[in-house]
Amino acid sequence: MNRQKWIAGLTAMLCSAGVLSCFPAISGTVSATELVNNDFEVNYGGWYGNTDTVVLKAVEGIGYHSSRGMSVSGRSSASDGASAEKGFYLSGDEKYTYSVWVYSTEAEQFHFSLSCADLETTQEFETELASRKSKAGTWTKLSASYRAPKNSGEFRLTITTDSTNDFVFDDVIITGKNDMHTVSAASTEKGLKDEFANYFRVGNILNGSTVKNSTITASVLKDYNSIECENEMKPDATLVQSQCNSTNIGVSLKNAASIMDFCVNNKIAMRGHTLVWHSQTPLWFFKENFNANGNWVSATVMDQRMESYIKNMFDAIKTQYPDLNLYAYDVANECISDDSNRTANNGGTREPGENVSGQSPWVQVYGSNSFVEHAFTYARKYAPEGCALYYNDYNEYWDHKRDAIYSMCKSLYEKGLLDGIGMQSHINANYDGFSGVSAYTTAMKKFLSIGCDLQITELDITMENGTYTLQQQADKYKAIFQAAIDWNQNPTSDGRVTAVCIWGPDDANTWIKTENTPLLYDTNHQPKLAYNTLTSMIPKSEWGDGSNPSENDKPIEPNEYGWYFHSTFEGDTDNWEGRGSADVLTSGRTAYVGSEALLVQNRTASWNGAGKSLNPKAFVPGKEYSFSVNVEYFDGNTTDKFFLKLAYTDANGKTQYATVAEGTAIQGEWVQLANQNYRIPEDASNMILYVETSESTNNFYLDEAIGAVGGTTILGAGESKPFQLGDVNADGVINGMDLSFAKRGVSTAFSSTASRLAADVDQSGKVDQKDIQLLQDYLLGRITSFPTAEKEIDLTAMEQLFSSITPIASYKANGENNPLFTQRFGADPGVMEYNGRVYVYTTNDVIEYDSNGNVTENTYAQVNKINCISSDDMVNWIDHGAIPVAGASGIAKWADCSWAPCAAHKTINGKEKFFLYFCNGGNGVSVLTADSPTGPWSDPLGKALITRATPNCGDITWLFDPAVFVDDDGTGYLCFGGGVPDGKNEMPDTSRVVKLGEDMISLADTPITIHAPYLFEDSGINKIGDTYYYTYCSNWKTTGNTYGMTSGAIEYMTASNPLGPYTYGGELFPNQGKFFGLYGNNHHSICEVNGQLYLFYHNRSVEQAMGIEGNYRSPQVDQITISGTKLHTVTGTMQGIAQQKSINPYSKIQAETMSNQAGINVRGLSDTIVTDIDKGDWLQVSGVNFSKGASKIILTASSKNGCAVKICTGSPTGKAVGYAEIPAGGKMAEVTASVQGLSGKQDLYFVFSAQAEMDSWIAK
Repeated sequence: MNRQKWIAGLTAMLCSAGVLSCFPAISGTVSATELVNNDFEVNYGGWYGNTDTVVLKAVEGIGYHSSRGMSVSGRSSASDGASAEKGFYLSGDEKYTYSVWVYSTEAEQFHFSLSCADLETTQEFETELASRKSKAGTWTKLSASYRAPKNSGEFRLTITTDSTNDFVFDDVIITGKNDMHTVSAASTEKGLKDEFANYFRVGNILNGSTVKNSTITASVLKDYNSIECENEMKPDATLVQSQCNSTNIGVSLKNAASIMDFCVNNKIAMRGHTLVWHSQTPLWFFKENFNANGNWVSATVMDQRMESYIKNMFDAIKTQYPDLNLYAYDVANECISDDSNRTANNGGTREPGENVSGQSPWVQVYGSNSFVEHAFTYARKYAPEGCALYYNDYNEYWDHKRDAIYSMCKSLYEKGLLDGIGMQSHINANYDGFSGVSAYTTAMKKFLSIGCDLQITELDITMENGTYTLQQQADKYKAIFQAAIDWNQNPTSDGRVTAVCIWGPDDANTWIKTENTPLLYDTNHQPKLAYNTLTSMIPKSEWGDGSNPSENDKPIEPNEYGWYFHSTFEGDTDNWEGRGSADVLTSGRTAYVGSEALLVQNRTASWNGAGKSLNPKAFVPGKEYSFSVNVEYFDGNTTDKFFLKLAYTDANGKTQYATVAEGTAIQGEWVQLANQNYRIPEDASNMILYVETSESTNNFYLDEAIGAVGGTTILGAGESKPFQLGDVNADGVINGMDLSFAKRGVSTAFSSTASRLAADVDQSGKVDQKDIQLLQDYLLGRITSFPTAEKEIDLTAMEQLFSSITPIASYKANGENNPLFTQRFGADPGVMEYNGRVYVYTTNDVIEYDSNGNVTENTYAQVNKINCISSDDMVNWIDHGAIPVAGASGIAKWADCSWAPCAAHKTINGKEKFFLYFCNGGNGVSVLTADSPTGPWSDPLGKALITRATPNCGDITWLFDPAVFVDDDGTGYLCFGGGVPDGKNEMPDTSRVVKLGEDMISLADTPITIHAPYLFEDSGINKIGDTYYYTYCSNWKTTGNTYGMTSGAIEYMTASNPLGPYTYGGELFPNQGKFFGLYGNNHHSICEVNGQLYLFYHNRSVEQAMGIEGNYRSPQVDQITISGTKLHTVTGTMQGIAQQKSINPYSKIQAETMSNQAGINVRGLSDTIVTDIDKGDWLQVSGVNFSKGASKIILTASSKNGCAVKICTGSPTGKAVGYAEIPAGGKMAEVTASVQGLSGKQDLYFVFSAQAEMDSWIAK
């Protein structure tokens, strides 16, 4: 134990020691009693190793009389041993008898000592109670009587020997006269725990000092049935650095032992706090070799460490205190940022880094908050039964932070990982305002709407040094408690408020300044107005038994029909929620019973459906229940298969999915999914009953969803009916009766939707004489199956539809070829030519926002992806997607970001290999490898290629901006670096060039300094003819230079050797602001394609078209001309490069091949799909050569709800050459558009009427 910390804790005790006037006087007796008896048969009794190396373990058969005894090992000095705090049971000026049995396999001199402290002076003193030599292999009793001075407190027992040998001890007993007044009064008098027993637990905290303060512990026994350690279970109090090796993490409960012992002995439940937190977690935990000065570990290693820590913590608790009621645990704490920009754009992650001012080492390692789900996964796997898992945070009522917490926790809850949300509730006494009751209760209800439970975990209400009154404080406390009661009395979800915990026993023991007086008891431990107000909220006749707060745990009883729930969806979703991307709402379009049903829409996968959490108080694992729901759909295929399933977490913490019922629905008709006798798996927890489809992503409807007692018959639409094209009367065979029914249906009406669909044998969408003829041909044997008709498109209707649709405006002007693409930003273009195709890799700029949602300056901190596009005509570019490079979801998970890419290819061992270099911020250059220019990419090194530890790189200001070049002989070279040291504008000397190893992922030599005048950043290296060119961006202080260069421009130097020395040649490209008006950093690449040189650079044209400003960049290209070795100055244009070759429409064209677009994006990597299409969106393909004409264009596309496509030429509003209809259902399929008037070269446009995705197209 840290002695200074132990002694310092006494100071707070002095404020309340001996003050018992808050308790009524009770006439008690003074009697001799056994105050402590630690036999270690079950619990550890508060004993712990007194240093980090000492390990205590209770082992069966080694104790006195062969019982369970406590072994002590890992001692490195004679003073190392076992200790326990016993201050709760003892007091000064009382005579106690202390005894313990000890054992060693060697002859030992044992010491049994007692440490106390003077409560007035805080001076510590130690007394040896007994010392005795024991024989080897023989049990020996150490015993003594001792009276500590009157003002003594902080009693701590310690057992040691004169050696460092292991030993065993057992049966620690303390007897003496004990004044039972205080404990008896506290244990029998009713308090807050009893008042609110029928609603929730009421809790508080203890620390290493307050647990030994009899006044405080007496009020704890009276008022609280939940205890939390203030700091003693946090990572810095439980991690043991000396016991960590590889990925096995050493833990110790020594700081929490006395509090756990107190809870066990007084049968008080405990909340664990906390496992994963950016604060109060030692930095060495995140570093290599467990060294705070080491490198950050990878996310993979951190996963292993995290799992080991969580496992070992739960194992330690279960082993040492199996009787402890660990009913809840804060798995993760304060992971969501207060910065609204980060909640809007980073998933709420804190800034990465060492925790200097709130940065998160967890985010530093993982790159995102993905570690939170990992933590809950491990906690679910190892937590003891009955321990609910919580996410805990502060400022939880702040709207943007509240919503980020909600989104994260909802996802965790739906995955069966999270049981509840902890609202810390550090608020002031202002009834209104930022932390006012309205904002607070809004957050509470939003969290509870998830269906999970909620606990108020750290409630204190500050008066802010007199700013607010005691009455205001009392009113606020009452409002918080009342809000919890109101919810539990009239909940609108399965979630409940299960605990309200105060963060401190009194104003003398508060984490904030005492003058803020935030708690229920004052500095003298007298009840305040707030306490008295709370105790008068509920009539005493309605108080419960706080020692057994199970009223809320009573099982839910079914209604008179045997139903536990009945979801009618009449104006209420009844806590059914969308799964995945699905949204749910009530709809009056259809209903099985009543006037409304639940519409499930916006599904992107078959598992995206609707689900409802099952309350385990009603639906008990291992028992049988009856479930039923009715389903209907209107769009897509004639039939669709539906499943009613149960998602749950099993005993191993894994999510399982079990089928409850299934059925095939016919379009437009209800079907019932029901199972009268479904047995819930015995190990199930976090249960969600849900409906999904087999394959489609159609919208669908639910109605009359019921969960009931097993065996209950529930009426509904009935089971699936057999469906077969041609079987009009649904009798299972196709015969003359079906022909008769089909004719009758055509002439009059069909008896049902199913019969009409069965009669539409050519699936044209209508039943007519063609269907009658086909059915007759089938019966006569002329055909053996029904052909599918091409659906006729109503051209008039299409023209009317698109006349009302205004195409979305593009960020790129018609007729201009720059920028190269507009669906995302793309800066710092790195260019590679391969087999006549140009590949452009760019920094994926991400728009950043402030707390008010306004666009802010690009900090590049969120950039962790690299875009890849390619073209063989310099106008139509294939978007291969954004490569996830850095962060927890990236290929190089150890990296924080990915800037300024460059690429090269080289034949190695007869195989073409591709290399993508990038910089991890300004601190290193890294490389990915692949067998294709579009990936998949891998991280061959697992770390940076170049760091500040690389020779001749330690003094580079910005270690970034790589440029790679492979010479004619196959040797690779890499340039990098930048920045301007103070006073060195003219010759910064911060750029380097280095020869690469044969593998392109190692260095062959030490990097060499390039003496580039007025260098700023942005290296480039090329060979043109026999001359090597080094190009770079000049800095912003070039005034008066002798070279004639301008600031922020691309300069070039020449050499006869790629390693230099280089001679200044001239200026290649002024800052782009000269041509386009918006200045910014200049970044370029030079690439030769088919004998022509091109300059790729970035500009802010898309940003400007969007009407924002923040240095968000897009790639452009213009031509370079050369005379001898002189590169002529390039003029930046929006016209760009003329198309070099035409598009062949008779080979399949990927939809992501385009020269312009509006509104769309792509998803996937390498082989991507055009997505995010909506009404008025369009894409353009330039220079399509219809040399053979065309009669049809076949699109491969999908749409959730159906979409029309207008195919036109000239512009998005140009004359239509044809239309296509993408059917509803969300399934990718070919659709045909009949076209006319297509010949010669055309700019082709696809304009969309609604949501869709498109994969490819081809002309026929």
